[in-house]
Formats: sequence, C-alpha cells, structure tokens
Amino acid sequence: MKKLFVVLVNIITLCYPILAQVKNEGIPYIKNYTQKQYKASPQNWAIVQDHRGVMYFGNSFGVLEFDGNHWRRISLANRTIARSLAVDKTGRVYVGGQDDFGYLQPDASGLMSYVSLKEKIAPQYRDFDDVWKIYTSDEGVFYCTVSGIYHLQHDRIKVYKSPGPPTGFPFMVQNKLLVPVPKKGIFELKHGTFGLIPGSEIVADFVITAILPYEKGESLLFTEEHGMYVYNGYSDFKKLSWPVEDYLIKNKIYSATRLTEGYAIGTAHDGLLVVDKAGKPRQHLNREKGLQNSNVIHVYQDQAGSLWLALNNGIAYVEINSAFTLFNATNGLPGTGYTSLLNKDVLYLGTNDGLYYKAWSNTENPLYPSPFKLVDNTQGQVYNLQKIKGKLLLSHHNGPFEIVNNTARKLSDHRGAWIFMPLANHPGYLVCGTYTGLLLYKFEKGQLVFQHKISGFDESSRVMEEDKEGNLWIAHGYKGVYKLRLGADMHKVESVSFYGEESGFPSNLFINVFKINGELVFTGESGVYKYNKRTDRFDAHPLLSKQFEQGVHVRKLVEDKDGDIWFSAGNQMGVLRKRSNGSFEVEKNIFNKLHGKLIGGFEHIAPYDQSNMLIGIDEGFVHYHPSYLQAKNLDHTFYTLIRQVNATDGLKDTLISAGAYLDAGQVAINQPNQAKLTLPFAFNSVKFTYSGVAYEGEEHVQYQYMLEGFDKSWSPWISTLQKEYTNLSEGTYTFKVKARDVYNRESREAMYTFTVLPPWYRSIWAKGGYVLLALLLLWVLKRLTDNRIRRHQEQARLEQEKALRLKEAEHMEQVLKAEKEIIKLNNEKLESELAHKSKELASSAMHVMHSLETIGKVRGQLQVVMEQVDDKEARHHLRKMLRSVEEDIKVDNNWDQFELHFNQIHQDFLRRLRDDYPDLTHRDIKLCAYLRMNLTSKEIASLLNLSLRGVETSRYRLRKKLNLGQEVNLTEFILKY
Repeated sequence: MKKLFVVLVNIITLCYPILAQVKNEGIPYIKNYTQKQYKASPQNWAIVQDHRGVMYFGNSFGVLEFDGNHWRRISLANRTIARSLAVDKTGRVYVGGQDDFGYLQPDASGLMSYVSLKEKIAPQYRDFDDVWKIYTSDEGVFYCTVSGIYHLQHDRIKVYKSPGPPTGFPFMVQNKLLVPVPKKGIFELKHGTFGLIPGSEIVADFVITAILPYEKGESLLFTEEHGMYVYNGYSDFKKLSWPVEDYLIKNKIYSATRLTEGYAIGTAHDGLLVVDKAGKPRQHLNREKGLQNSNVIHVYQDQAGSLWLALNNGIAYVEINSAFTLFNATNGLPGTGYTSLLNKDVLYLGTNDGLYYKAWSNTENPLYPSPFKLVDNTQGQVYNLQKIKGKLLLSHHNGPFEIVNNTARKLSDHRGAWIFMPLANHPGYLVCGTYTGLLLYKFEKGQLVFQHKISGFDESSRVMEEDKEGNLWIAHGYKGVYKLRLGADMHKVESVSFYGEESGFPSNLFINVFKINGELVFTGESGVYKYNKRTDRFDAHPLLSKQFEQGVHVRKLVEDKDGDIWFSAGNQMGVLRKRSNGSFEVEKNIFNKLHGKLIGGFEHIAPYDQSNMLIGIDEGFVHYHPSYLQAKNLDHTFYTLIRQVNATDGLKDTLISAGAYLDAGQVAINQPNQAKLTLPFAFNSVKFTYSGVAYEGEEHVQYQYMLEGFDKSWSPWISTLQKEYTNLSEGTYTFKVKARDVYNRESREAMYTFTVLPPWYRSIWAKGGYVLLALLLLWVLKRLTDNRIRRHQEQARLEQEKALRLKEAEHMEQVLKAEKEIIKLNNEKLESELAHKSKELASSAMHVMHSLETIGKVRGQLQVVMEQVDDKEARHHLRKMLRSVEEDIKVDNNWDQFELHFNQIHQDFLRRLRDDYPDLTHRDIKLCAYLRMNLTSKEIASLLNLSLRGVETSRYRLRKKLNLGQEVNLTEFILKY
C-alpha cells in the first residue's frame, strides 16, 4: 500500500510540469546569431520553418536561409526588404517585400531563389508599399498590406481594397481574416467583402499587434499599449486582466505567438516574456539575461518547440521547452560550479568565486527574480556545502566554516577544507578532510566544536566514506585508496592500509569511493569495484560494473531518494534507473548536451526532488527538471540535407547541385529522378557538403556517410560537414549521409545519385571505333603483306634498272661536265669581248673628245683669221669653212651613237637610269656612263671638258640627285646598278 501511495505521488508530481511547458528556474540555453555570422542586415522581421526543418528569416537585405550550419541570402527581385514570411502545407515559403511579393523556389542549380508574382497583379493595383503579413490557408495565400489584401488562388491574384485607409496589420485566426481599421473597428473578410464585426469598436483606437487562438474557440487580442482583449468569435470583446498587464503596457507588445500552454510575447523594450494561459510569467529574457538585443520584432516556435526571435539587431535561438536551464554570470552567479544546497526556501550555490544564495521557489516571478547574494566571508574557492544536524557546514579553501544568518563563521584555524563526514560509530562526532589530513569536531550543546587534528595521517582527504565497521576509506586521486582505523580516543590513526594497482585496481590513479545502497562502491581508472574482505582485494562490482562500457572512467556516483544512481563516466552524464527487480536501466542521451561541461574530478550532481536537480558546470550550474516532459523533444524527427555538390576536373570547381529540388511544383526533400545527373569523366572528383537540420546542441551533431559503388560500409561518426571523393571510375553512385544529434537520435538518410561517364576512349562509340580500327588493321596487314611480296618480286628488276640508270647517269654526268666547260669558255669569251668593247667604246669616246678639241681649236683660229682678212671673197670662203667646222663639232649624233652602243653593252644602263631618276641632266648621264666605264676623274674631266674640282662638284651633285648617303660609294653604286 505504501509503494502504491509513492507511485501515485510520483504520477501526480510528473503530471504537474505537463501543465507548464516552460521552466522558470534559471535561464534557458540561448544562442545568438549576429549579423557578422549571417552577413546581412542586423534587423530581422519574420521567421518561418519549412517541411525540411530549414529556417528562413525576413531580413532588411532579403531572405536568410539557415540549416543549422550554413547561411545563405536570397535577394528579392527589387533588392528590397523581406518584411513578412509564411509557409504552406507543402513547405513552400511565401515572401512579402516592399512593393513586391512572391515565393521561394529552387532554380535549375538547386539554389533557393525568389519568384515574383507582381506581374500577375492587375496594373492598377501594383503600387502597394510593404507587405506586412502573409497567411496561408486552404483557400490560398493572403498577402496583406495597409492598402489592401492580395489573394493568390489557382495562380490568379484578386485584390480586396481595405475598408478604410490606412488599416492596421491583418490577422488570420480560427480561419478568419481580421483587419483592424483605426477609428472604426475590426473587419472580417468573407466571400471577398469586408464586414465590420459588431462590438469591435471597443478596440478601434488601439494598435493591435497580434490576434491568437484562446480558450474554447475564442481569440486573444494583444494591443501595443492597452493590454489584452478576448473576442468570442461573434460580437463580444472583453478586457482581459493579466498579472503582467502593466509590464506589457510599459514595454509595448510588438509580437506574440501561441505555445502549448501559454504565449510567448515579444516586447519593443524589454525582450521576451513567456506566460501561461492565465497570464502568469514563466520566463523572461532580455539583453541583461542573454539576448543580444531587447527589441523582439517577431517570435516563432519551430517544429521542435524551441523559440526563434527576430531581433532589431540579430537573431536568437531559445531552448524554451528544454528541461535544462542555467545559473551563471548572466543571472548574477559568477564562477565555476562546485557545490549546491537547496535548504527549504533558500538555494546556495558554491563556485570558485564564493558561496552565493537566493530565495528559492519553482514559481518565482521571472520579472522580479530574487538576486544572488554573496555569503559574507566566503570569497574564494568553495568545495562543499553540507547540512548536518541542522548545521550548514562549508568546506572552503580558507578552511572549515559554518553558515549562520548568511555569514560564514570559521570553525577552526585551519586552511584547505574538503568535506565533512559524520562518524556513524561515534555519534556526535564529525571528521573534516583537509589538504593535510583529518580534523575532529564534536557537537556540544548544539554547537560544533573543534577537538583536535587526528595524527598519523597527513594525506589530502577530499573523498572519503565510512564503512559499517567504522573504518574510514579515503581516496587520493593520484596515489590510491587508504583504509584508516581510528584509535579508541580518536586522537590518532591506529592503522593505515594502502590499496592500489596491486590490490585489483587497474592503476593507482583516479580511485574514488562512494556509498550506494548502504555499501561502499569504488571506481578506478576504469571499472567499478567492491572490497572483498576475505581476500583483502578489490573485485569487479557484480551489478554496477556491467552498467558501464569497458575502459570508461567512472568519475561520480550519486544515489537519490528513489534508489536511482546518477553518474558521470568519461565525458558522459546519466542515470541508472532502478527497476522493481533490482536491475538498472541506463538513461544518458538526454544529458549529452552536458558533454565536457562537468568539472573533471570535482563533478557535482545533486538530485533534490522531482522538480529540482543541480549540476555544476564550467560556467556555473545547470538546473534540471527530472520530471519535465521530454517525450516531444526526444521523438522529434529531423532531416539531413545535402546542401551542395561540386565536381572538379582538377582546375576548377563546378556546382552540380545546391541541394534544393523542385518536384511536381513542390520543394522535394529527396533528389527526384529528373535531378540525377551524368558527369563527364573529366569531372570524376566530387565533393559533398551536408548538414543535419538540428539546432539544439549543433556542436555535438555527428555524421555518417557512405558512397554506394565505392565504399563498402558506413564511415565512423564524425563532425565534419564535407566529404570529397576523387578519381572515381565510371559508373553510377549514390552518396548517403545521416546525422546523429545531441540526444543520439539519427536523422533520415539524405541521398544523391549521379553517374560518371567513362572516358572517351572507353565509351560505346570508342569501342565501336576500336572494332572498326581492328578490321582496318587486318585489312592493312593483308595489304602490307601483299605489297611486301610484290616488293620482293620487283626488287631484282629494280636493282637491274638501278645499275642501268647508274651507267646512264655517269654518261650524262660526263656530257654535262663537257657542256659546262663549253659554257664556261663561252662566258669567258663573252666577258672578254664585253671588256674589249668597253675599252673600244672608252677609246672611241676619248678619241672623239680629242678630235673635238682639235676641231674646236681650228674653229677658234678660223674666227681669228676671218676677223683679220679684209677680202670679202676670202672672208666668204672662211665663213663657209667655219660653218663646215661647226657642223662637224655637233656631237649630238655622236653621243646618240655612243649611248646606243653603251646600252647594248651595259643592259640598257642609261635608259634605266633616266627612268628611275628623271631629274638627271645630260651631263649627269654622261658622268654616270663614264663612272660605269670605270674611268678616272682625270679622264672624266677631259671628256666633260671640266677641271678635276669640277668633276668632284658634279659627283657631289649627282650623289644628292641619287639620294645616296655618305656611307655609300658612288662608283660602286653605279657599277652595281
């Protein structure tokens, strides 16, 4: 009967937290995402989650997409702000911007992109400024602006103009689209027309920020600064009085969302407030309590029950439905957690900074929480706080203390106290383990009085227990374990026995002792042990050693009132739930988020009741609600998504897929058949980027993958987000990946199938070509063989012909040699004749010149004689003779004859010269002819009737007319011309 009563009490206790899904002890885990992380505007406006679990945020720079590891930004068509978001049953995300709206859809590469619907709007309705709200229903999608509502249904858009400009924000609740209109009231859109809701005039002058479902089909209206109202769905609006009304009016309600058993309210000035259905505050978060900004623009609850906050500066993720909350520096508790004590209505927490206390209640108002205060005289390292016979005893680095009226009073003048332990075999006595041995204390008249230091043992005594025979077992973390027997007067240690590696432990290190179910249990570097008195050795514990994996170091064992054993083993924490038959069931996944958080060697695990458990961590304490409903969290399924696939040919990466697929007009979770790609062999190195869509404890998410067609089995669990395969052979492959979250839940597998084509030289066409080439080679070989035979047959004939041709060639060579000799002789003869004719021509020219000179002299003499003769007849004969002489000295005909002969000898030299240089005078031509004849300057002077200086002048003028530079020899130029 007693057991039945205990079971009923436990059931009732377990049912209590179901009524309130939000803890108010401590602060929930918060993760802030800054604009530096998501690389966009600090201001965010809206949040939704699609059917894959991917989060989308309306940001001033567009839409942000987040899968738990990777951020992407999606710009709107007009590059404006993404003011509102909504998602329908198929997972399609709808977007409202500034003067534009549409939806998100994967493009050809798999990147989620924005599709505008503005072109579907009639031209006269295309100017509408911001889309503040979007609602989806079975009747389509409603894009809500202050000027009207745009209804998308069957790919057509209808426009319902607002009943009175400007309207407030429209809201959809209980399948009704409600539109507040200032100064008038609330209108309902029904069958394409707006109708005023009777009685709504009471809220006509208020700014309504949210309308959410309430009890019994009613709706709850949140106003910005005038509290809450309840609407019964017909014509009744009643003011609702909540305990937090004044707070909400003061800080302005900006947004709100409905939770399972209450509401999450975002304020403009003081962060987030979570209330139950009665309006009692359950949790409050603002900048001072961990949020990066206290202006909460939008609140959204995801599929796992956690809250996402769109802040005026950043994004926050709040594990509002977690059984774990924190006491740390954020709520006034500095330091690392070492010890705790829940003493009635006061909570004491000891850290390396001191001992702190506060008033305690599971129903504390989070808006006005009692602060942590430092117990006087406790600054510094705290190790333990124990309540023994009504006394609060503090073990501190500075020594042993008693806490009286929240002040520490030193019990004796010693330093370095670890722990107090009452002696069962000596009632009224306590021993205190210190850095250097044991101190003895005694209760005298209700006071704890120091007796003396126990001699005979000076080792550090941090971990100790007493057995049924009164022996003290003291474990030293680096030496082993000691069994002490005190003398009858307790002044000294009567006997000391040491146990270590030689006594059954794996080593002398990390040995601890705990009392479980009234017996002493020992743990070593690995394993759990029990003392065997008969052999004076330690054996594996028959029950507990089976509960832990081999080789794991069990650091802490704590038994609660129900017989359950809480443990810290390796990097894990958990509990052994005691069954009715005495066996245990291990439960540890729920504590995985505490991996690596407990203080090694100083683990503090303190279960107080079904509502309170405190665990010391590196940054304070975790409060765990043992009976808190976790089924929803632990059963939540999630997906792993392949977010990007790249192929490379060794020089550049090519994006194959960005992870999103469109199948039958919807965003598909798995790769559809039409998205399976074929890669050329050059791109046979493929890299996959993936992400498990889990937001709680994402740092603990691990992945397992395999490539069918390449890997033979799944990989080990790893934390990396990418896998690359290089130099794949031709064939079809399927890459599979799955994730395991912080609670060891496995996601659904993500798969990507692709085909690598063979290289061109192993393709079907190449193989056909190889066959043709082989046939061609056979044909060529046959032809070569036939040709070889023919060549052998003709070789003899060819050799004969060769010999004959050789003789003929020798004969021809002799003939040609003779002909060449004849030609040489003829050329020499011609050259000789040419030289002779040139000399004759030159001599003739010289002779003619001399003759002309002689005739000129005769002419001169005749003219003199003619002037002296007086006889007319004689003068007549002399004149006649003078004319005859003058006729003879006309040399034009003589020069023409000279030029004719000269051109014949010198290949028309003078004619070519006149053609190339038409500016040359008759004297210049003569000079060129004489230079061609290689006459000396003296001979030329004689022929031209010039002095030598005159010849040089003529040569100079000739060089200018021929455009010859100083470096060119005139005679050589004429001879080569």
